[in-house]
Amino acid sequence: MAISSNEKTYQELGFQVAREILGVADMNSVHIGPLSKNYFSFTFPLSISSQELHFFVKIPKDNMRGSDIEILPINHKDRILGDEEAASLRFLNQNWKVDHFNVRWVNLRGTIPAYNALITDRIFAPDIIHQFRRMDLRRRFGFIKDGKQLQDLMGRIGASLGRFHQLHSTSRLFSLSDSVSKYEFYCHELAKNSKSAWPERILKKILSISNFKAQTFEVPTFKGIDIRNVLLDTEKTIYFLDPGKTKVTFYEADLARFLMTYRILYWGNKRLLFLNEPDRKAENAFLKAYFQQMGVLSSPVYNLFLLKEQLKHWYVALDSLNYLSWPAAIKSLATRIYVKSFYEKQVSESYALLPQ
Repeated sequence: MAISSNEKTYQELGFQVAREILGVADMNSVHIGPLSKNYFSFTFPLSISSQELHFFVKIPKDNMRGSDIEILPINHKDRILGDEEAASLRFLNQNWKVDHFNVRWVNLRGTIPAYNALITDRIFAPDIIHQFRRMDLRRRFGFIKDGKQLQDLMGRIGASLGRFHQLHSTSRLFSLSDSVSKYEFYCHELAKNSKSAWPERILKKILSISNFKAQTFEVPTFKGIDIRNVLLDTEKTIYFLDPGKTKVTFYEADLARFLMTYRILYWGNKRLLFLNEPDRKAENAFLKAYFQQMGVLSSPVYNLFLLKEQLKHWYVALDSLNYLSWPAAIKSLATRIYVKSFYEKQVSESYALLPQ
């Protein structure tokens, strides 16, 4: 059987990682696991049997749509993704302090620029979303302990993020006028494609309060802060993966990003139609713990960032549906029953809390 281009490429990369990053001389002790294709990357595990060490290799790719995507060549957009994530992990490895909350970021071991590859320690732990779904489902059936555990875990994440932000915060004035163009883009696109009255209503409101300003804080934020990038091991250690680009902006951006991924916990799961979103008590526990560590009260700026994130998620959901090979009738049904109803509920709540 002929060896595919990707098969040959990633095997060669694996041995190069062992030699150049891990300093392994005996290639017989190098074991390269299967190649996986993800949303924005190729990945594979690598282990050194002689030292009982385990690593993970990730190759960021800007566009993974299609069945014939190749690892090489690496284009400019691929390179930007890889460089940004490597820079973020280096920054976090140096500046994220692990304390009694026991929330960590995965450790970066090195990079292979020719392949746009990042090498990290491998974490043997399941995705937290599966455990959160189980806890939330059991909570609905009266298992109080599971509901409390969900709140405790979300509180630990919020506290750890709040502590990090507090240590790297600078007071700044937020001006809504700087963000109006993003609201305009999402609202115009959604007005065309969602068959909802909410995008136009939201844009009208945003334009009417575009002079809104508030004092808040800038901090290092992470484009990839996402509950789908979190692992939870048997010792209850929480690991974050894939921070994406680090950007110094208002702290409310990270809160909105993370909590919107929490609210879509059941997306991609057959229970979505019946369960909609997980327990808001756990979300509130996250926010309470965050603000306690950050040392500030809840900000009116937060709902502006949350609304923008909701519009972005709505836009991405519709865009993703367009790429699915489903019949048009099924896409239309999914848009009405799942996407439209879910996001109309989300944006209407945030709309009601906007500054007057």
